Amino acid sequence: MDVKKAQEFVNEKLVSDFILKLTPEKAREIGINHRSALAYLKKKAKDGSLNFKAKNVNRAVNYI
Repeated sequence: MDVKKAQEFVNEKLVSDFILKLTPEKAREIGINHRSALAYLKKKAKDGSLNFKAKNVNRAVNYI
């Protein structure tokens, strides 16, 4: 028997705004340990090319 999970929808604008407002201290609380990882996330959020399957993006989505 194949059981599939319900489809989840993510508000991309809300997530990218949240990432752009993150400070390094708050990012460490979420689990994003390196400042360079946060800088990379902010760069991707600004470009609008976030990968929602990535570990650090997933941490931010789960925190919201």
